[in-house]
Amino acid sequence: MMTGTWTLAKLIIRRERLVALLWILLLAVLAAGQYGRYAAQIPDIRAFAAEMAGNRALTAFAGEVHSATVAGMAVWKNADAIYTVLGLIMILTIVRHTRGEEESGRAELVGAGVVGRLAPLAAALAVTAASAVLAGLITAVAMIKAGADTTGSLAFGAAVTAAGLAFLGIGAVAAQLTRSARAAIGLAGLGLGLSYLLRFAADGSGVSALKWLSPQGWSHLARPYGDNDFAVLGISVAFCAAAIMLAVRLNSRRDLGAGLLPERPGPAGSVRLSSPLALAWRLHRGLLAGWTIGYTVAGLVFGALAASIGEVSRQGAAIEEFFRRYTGGPEATMTDAYLWLIVLSLGYVSALYPLLAVLRMRNEELSGRAELLLAGPVDRLRWAAGHLAIALLGSAAILTAAGLAMGLAVGQPGKVLAGALVQVPATWIMAGFGVAAFGLLPKAAAAISWAGFLFVNLFGEVLGPILGIDYWIAKFFVPYPNLPMVVSGEAFTVVPLVIMLAVTAALVAAGLGGLRRRALV
Repeated sequence: MMTGTWTLAKLIIRRERLVALLWILLLAVLAAGQYGRYAAQIPDIRAFAAEMAGNRALTAFAGEVHSATVAGMAVWKNADAIYTVLGLIMILTIVRHTRGEEESGRAELVGAGVVGRLAPLAAALAVTAASAVLAGLITAVAMIKAGADTTGSLAFGAAVTAAGLAFLGIGAVAAQLTRSARAAIGLAGLGLGLSYLLRFAADGSGVSALKWLSPQGWSHLARPYGDNDFAVLGISVAFCAAAIMLAVRLNSRRDLGAGLLPERPGPAGSVRLSSPLALAWRLHRGLLAGWTIGYTVAGLVFGALAASIGEVSRQGAAIEEFFRRYTGGPEATMTDAYLWLIVLSLGYVSALYPLLAVLRMRNEELSGRAELLLAGPVDRLRWAAGHLAIALLGSAAILTAAGLAMGLAVGQPGKVLAGALVQVPATWIMAGFGVAAFGLLPKAAAAISWAGFLFVNLFGEVLGPILGIDYWIAKFFVPYPNLPMVVSGEAFTVVPLVIMLAVTAALVAAGLGGLRRRALV
């Protein structure tokens, strides 16, 4: 059953060595860099901690303040982002080396040799789990080298590893249930989003019991540099072990290349599939429905939490900077700032949808289905335009659903919906980025797209300040901070939106031009 596991593990290590090294170092830089930044820039860390602990909007996004020390506040600032990014990396890695290998046909070729049935899954689990452990260890060492205390650093490193292991288990189970890597990532990503939503609701509402339902929440409950509760992380380890056992069980009950969730066959010869756009709709409608439902639920939850945010006085440099950054007028309230932060965050995350939709074209190309389709009367531009239309209109649809849901929940549907809709041009830039990568550098399209998504989500708010790049300079590299803050008092201006649409058009034109000239794989 396990024959060839070590050989396959070495192969995975060889394929992942550079990418894994980069993201492990990124997580360590996020943690230790934030410690160095706070140590150098905040003279009175206790006063800063008191300000942040009293700001319900910020505690909803980052979690509770557990320690009024430099290390404690550095972890408060970036820990949730690290847990969530690592969870996404774990999902992508385990799915790529399990379901992705089956979908590409490589697993069948490997299985034709002297390889046990469970060896591919065991190798993928072992290497991915080891990378999570290594990420936690290097993060802890980086914090210790930066000057943080050893026990707290080890607790933080363990919390990082625990979050990675929990989502490793979720990704492993999702890979057994679905037939495609794309569907597996979507299903596991739904679990990641739900986990974040529960943790957010726990800290935003003050109902800390909800953290016990969230893998990110379990890592928060360890309270690094505070209580340093290592025992609570046993929940993550137990959850991972149970999920792995379930994945192994499911793997033994299905055929190679098949998923356990039933799939309906498509309509043979249906007139509804008579155009590239209709075919693209058929391929994307499940993903779009999932995103729309998820964003609607998120909008309702975030809107309901707005009542618990309350007001704070504008005292202290940190709170003043918060208002200056996230409000557009002197009359804006903390609730206005919270609502803008929410729609802005939904905009950041929504950039993932058009990337997934655009990368579906790459999957169609690699599977050979695109070549069969293009052998008929359909040209490349019409084929790509169908997928691009779904990516662009779908992005607008999910943001509209979130804006309406949150606006109705908070009692301000018009204002919140406007804030959600201004996110659309910034999200479309990521769609253009994905099209350009697919058309010009198809072999690296997925890697480039994921790197761009992480850059956009981390640079302005997290990585930029650590590198000493001012937030206002970071606005030149990330589109979202340039949007008019219509929810929090800023007057609407069309100029940045027009610029973003022009950038999107240029990226799409470059990508489609490259697609017309290059050979299909």
